Parts: sequence; structure tokens; C-alpha cells
Amino acid sequence: MEDQERTAVLDRIKEIITGDEGVIVKVDEWGKRRLAYEIKDALDGVYYILYFGATAKTLDEVTRVLGITDSVLRYMPLRHDKPFGFAQPAAAAAAPVPEEA
Repeated sequence: MEDQERTAVLDRIKEIITGDEGVIVKVDEWGKRRLAYEIKDALDGVYYILYFGATAKTLDEVTRVLGITDSVLRYMPLRHDKPFGFAQPAAAAAAPVPEEA
């Protein structure tokens, strides 16, 4: 994938997240790495890690867009139980927090 195409995909994902009141905390670019095995005739891939807070609806849209983008080989959304100090989206911050017994 060319740099321009890679930047366009990353910008599209950022736009989806921030457009629905999500918060992007950090974008970590690992750069080009050798894949563990060949995927779609590719031996190398460029790795990105996005740390963000968003609603479930936003995450569904991000995974849908990544899934239909031909240049994306793999993606793996993970949910952290403890947000590691990340800012929460406005909808999640407004919800009452249940008290523990």
C-alpha cells in the first residue's frame, strides 16, 4: 500500500471515531514489519495501534470500514476493562457509574 493510501485509510478511521464524539488518545505506528505468514500474497505489512475511546456503535462502524477496505490485511479491536487513563467519550462519561458492594 502506498503512503497516500495508508494515510487516507488512517484519516478515515480517525474521522469515524471523532465524528461520533469518540476520543483518539494515541496513534502508535510500528512501521513496516515482516508478517508471521503470507496473507493475500503479502510478506510485509505496516502496523498501527490506535488507542481510543468510543461507543459500541462507533466501534462497529470502524470494524466495518476496516473489513471492506481491500488494502487492510488484518485488524483486531480489543477492549480494555481498565481504560488506562484514556479520556472517555461524552456518552460514556455521562452514564452513572454503578457502585461496588
